[in-house]
Amino acid sequence: MISEAELRRVAGRQGADPMLVDLDYVLGCFPATLFRRDEAAALCFKGGTCLRKAYYADYRYSEDLDFTLTGSIDREALEGLLEAVAADATDEWALDFRVRPLHVHVVNDDYGKESYQARLYYRGPLRRTGNPRAIRVDVTTSEVLVFPIRARPILHPYSDAADLADVRVPSYDLMETASEKIRALAGQRRYAISRDVYDLAQLVDREGLDALRLAVALPPKWQVKGLTPGPLDLERLDVRRDEFRQDWDQNLLRLLPTSTVADFDLNWGKVKALLTDVNRQWPGGAR
Repeated sequence: MISEAELRRVAGRQGADPMLVDLDYVLGCFPATLFRRDEAAALCFKGGTCLRKAYYADYRYSEDLDFTLTGSIDREALEGLLEAVAADATDEWALDFRVRPLHVHVVNDDYGKESYQARLYYRGPLRRTGNPRAIRVDVTTSEVLVFPIRARPILHPYSDAADLADVRVPSYDLMETASEKIRALAGQRRYAISRDVYDLAQLVDREGLDALRLAVALPPKWQVKGLTPGPLDLERLDVRRDEFRQDWDQNLLRLLPTSTVADFDLNWGKVKALLTDVNRQWPGGAR
């Protein structure tokens, strides 16, 4: 484990809340220990934490661990795996992942499909006493992957990075991430999550997403969740614009270093342009 002094120096350089950097450190350590185990081959890393930890070291901070189940593992086996990893990671990193019991629960995702969820309690470099913090671990059990899984290193901007340099994590392809972000923005989430807007806009800027490839990938993504494939309802999305803006101000901006400029309207425009292009490529025409 790195020292509190190092962690605070990193937070100062990045203009970030030290507790957010504390969490970021842990979000590198735990997956490193997890994917040293053969059983973890049934999991594929995804979401905003995957973008930061597997692709872009300068990306926004994240707070959860998200995976898609690509192999066979039931709730009890997953709970046993996470408990074993928590014990190993406690020994390996001198972080306390056993401060509270870990339990995996069966829950319904945004589409009413069964998935697994757990809360991983820990004490990081900044919190050795008091109430522990928690990381939510989500494992999607019903998903179809359209693009190849990528083996990625863990990006870990701390002095002990060499201790996890050997790890390669099965991770979502960036187009896979974009397709699921688009599905979420299509109106299926109960709540407006501005991270979806930010992440898609970032992928547009960094990767120049191919609208035709996305249009081809989206129908199976719809079908696996019990949705009827069809062009994106951009009018419905526009109705929720203020909801996304409110969430942007409340929940997205705090995940960014103070030096990062993130204008909601600019990012919204980039996403709308991408979705309009996807609709143009959709078989049968756009709405």
